[in-house]
Amino acid sequence: MKDIIVTIDGHAGSGKSTTAALLADRLGLMYLDTGAMYRAVTYAVISRGIDPEDEEKVSGIAETISIELKDSDGRPVFFLDGEEVESKIRTLEVSNAVSPVSQHRGVRKSMVRIQRKIGAGGGIVAEGRDTGTTVFPSAEVKVFLEADTEARVERRVAQMRSMGMDPDPEEIRRNIAERDSIDSGREHSPLRKAPGSVVVNTSTTTIEGQVDIIEKAVRKEYERLSQLRIQRGQPSGSRKAPIYWRITVGAVYCFFRIVFGLKVYGMENLLYRENFIIASNHISYADPLLVGCVVKREIWFMAKIELFKNRFLGWLIRKYHAFPVKRGAADRKSIKVIFEKLADGYSVLLFPEGTRSRTGEIGKLKSGLGFIAMSTGKSIVPVFIKGAGMLGRCMMRKEKLEVRIGRPIRLNPDYVPEDRKSDYEILAGMISESLKVLKDESEA
Repeated sequence: MKDIIVTIDGHAGSGKSTTAALLADRLGLMYLDTGAMYRAVTYAVISRGIDPEDEEKVSGIAETISIELKDSDGRPVFFLDGEEVESKIRTLEVSNAVSPVSQHRGVRKSMVRIQRKIGAGGGIVAEGRDTGTTVFPSAEVKVFLEADTEARVERRVAQMRSMGMDPDPEEIRRNIAERDSIDSGREHSPLRKAPGSVVVNTSTTTIEGQVDIIEKAVRKEYERLSQLRIQRGQPSGSRKAPIYWRITVGAVYCFFRIVFGLKVYGMENLLYRENFIIASNHISYADPLLVGCVVKREIWFMAKIELFKNRFLGWLIRKYHAFPVKRGAADRKSIKVIFEKLADGYSVLLFPEGTRSRTGEIGKLKSGLGFIAMSTGKSIVPVFIKGAGMLGRCMMRKEKLEVRIGRPIRLNPDYVPEDRKSDYEILAGMISESLKVLKDESEA
């Protein structure tokens, strides 16, 4: 399990920290307490006498402080600017101010960047409020802990007493209610249940019991992925493409590599015996060619209906599995084609922004992608293309032409959605975050 990522999200006091620490120990993974990172920022803000509501000053603190995670007798301990602050960040004063601090966009951006860097290679159990939806949307296992208010108050009181404090339960209750309201209602990265999460109600379950449930789910998914995993050079198990397709793919790949200096990253993320929904950013007409030659699978993709008006062009792109879509509204016919091709074992390439981006920035993705993924149960592979809109500069090697393939976003087959429409939106947001991760990697 050296490269697996497990995320544990939930409300304050639902048992995330203890559960994540014990789970990480059982699985031999590193425990990443993302909530403690926000507490460290909050402690720094309070120590400097800064108003937690002052977004500009608080965000400036988050950008400049140094937060490190070190091992101390087998447990992770946080250091702020070289000072060990593990107990100082657990006080009620910090608890009362952490939600206002963490809702600032600049703070979250700084912390998410650090968290993603720590977890880039996998092998972690991360807990917080948005680890499964924002920080690590491609985590192999996402867990969401639920608990009633009284159970959460009792846990927080016990935790603080174990640290030598004498908390007021009523004040703890008010603090939890306030944090719930802020965490769920904030504009940036609000607390949301990631579609496909393993949901565990911890109100009456012991810590050992809930860790047992989650460990079982993690090991089950690890075993499933191990059976799907293939070695480089082995067949993917998907449909074998016709000879003309394979020759064309090889020729196009060589063309882009020799003429434009194409570089490909993340091919290992496709090494599974399954077909995928491939979700890519869209900046150029060359994008379908680039993705098609890189993934080396027979894929189908949407193309705007106007391209099919030219008889020869329409015939040509149909030969390479383009199918028409009417933009601007839900096209039931094209959606039906997607479902059919996924059911037949093909992978399907979608551009969920709905149109090309002239700037290369990741726009808001259409929630229809979430609908397709949840309805079919297929894994979504995020793909980020860089440089396709500047091929002339790439040819002169003044710009880089890159295709970056992300970790698949998988859905737990046992997950039962409570609000499908909301889940479609959340899943589209998770895919958007995965594309942003790849974009950041391309700019690093």
